[in-house]
Amino acid sequence: MKARSIVIITFLIIFGSLFSDVINYDKVIRNLKGVKSYEKENYENSGEDFKRNAIKYPKDSRLHFNQANAQVKNGMLEEAEQNYKLALNNEKFKDKSKALQNLGNVKFLQKDYKNAIKNYRDALVEDPQNLDARYNYELAAKMLQRQQEQKQKQEQNKDEEKEKQEEEQQQDKQENKNDEQEEKQQKQEEQKQDEKQKSQEQKMKEQKKEDAEKMLKALLQKEKEEMKKEKEKMNVDRAKSGKYW
Repeated sequence: MKARSIVIITFLIIFGSLFSDVINYDKVIRNLKGVKSYEKENYENSGEDFKRNAIKYPKDSRLHFNQANAQVKNGMLEEAEQNYKLALNNEKFKDKSKALQNLGNVKFLQKDYKNAIKNYRDALVEDPQNLDARYNYELAAKMLQRQQEQKQKQEQNKDEEKEKQEEEQQQDKQENKNDEQEEKQQKQEEQKQDEKQKSQEQKMKEQKKEDAEKMLKALLQKEKEEMKKEKEKMNVDRAKSGKYW
């Protein structure tokens, strides 16, 4: 279901009272000119007419009210807020409920629903029969609740995102730690294999040396035995020939 827009009370509600200012004919004419521009949706020109009137007659709260309404249409929300407040400063201003309602509308458009609710509440205090202010009050209350829920959801998402990032960082940290541990173990294993290989090479070297020494010893022994046999043979041959050394 599509929600209704906020109800904005326009300057037309209070312009009728300006005709009683017969002495200030210029004021009435300029306001009528502003009304025509406003009705043609020429809000820039209407705003200029209301501004000139408000400057010329600064004590007339109705003119500040009219100027503020045109400023709302021109998107000049901060300026409109100031003029609504100027209108409300006059104790003799008879349309405070309407001004407070429109001031609430300004805060509504600024998405400042908390202050919008306050202004609508004040408008109802001034005039409990202001049904538009009551409607706007209820609408602003719903918007404030939605805004708070969205904010809460955003904060929750932010917390979840932060928690997710922390988990990812912790996971990365653990993975880096595991990689470092694996690298360390790999280096230790390589060092162990290297030491084992060196040990084996050393043993082979020592074995070769031992084998060479055995071979040399065997050759010397064989040569010694052959020399002994040769000597014995020579002695036998001499004995047979009768010659001795």
